[in-house]
Amino acid sequence: MPLQFDLLDSGAFEDGSALGISDREIVELLAAFRPLGFFRIELDTGLFYATSEIYHIFGMELVDGPMDMREFRAHLHPDDLPTLMAAFERAAVHHEMYHKIYRVRRADKSYKYVRSVGKFRHKPDCSGEIVGVTYEFFERFRTVAFQQEQPVT
Repeated sequence: MPLQFDLLDSGAFEDGSALGISDREIVELLAAFRPLGFFRIELDTGLFYATSEIYHIFGMELVDGPMDMREFRAHLHPDDLPTLMAAFERAAVHHEMYHKIYRVRRADKSYKYVRSVGKFRHKPDCSGEIVGVTYEFFERFRTVAFQQEQPVT
């Protein structure tokens, strides 16, 4: 079942410039430890544009121009598609931010979890657009820091 977090308070932007870190460097640092990509959906046309990392996360071949939404949908878990589309719609209609955790099909037909955070953005002379970021979760490994071995008798 997908997790849904709506009506997020975007909070204050963590400005790295006070430390001498640029916005570009912040993005580079984040991308270094987690695959993440950015997307934009034009509301008037419905066209979906994404960076190469989005294609990688979804296991799709990179193409120039807008993403093929039929192929995109084919990579989503069928139970998660309706709630993701509803989040896009709420963001567009109510000019909200959304946060979704959902499943994406791997090549071996199993699923991995990804998180998307998106928001409505005003754009002159049109209905606006949705912009956002998507990234993969990494599997957590259980570890034992110290394990005492049983003496061999």
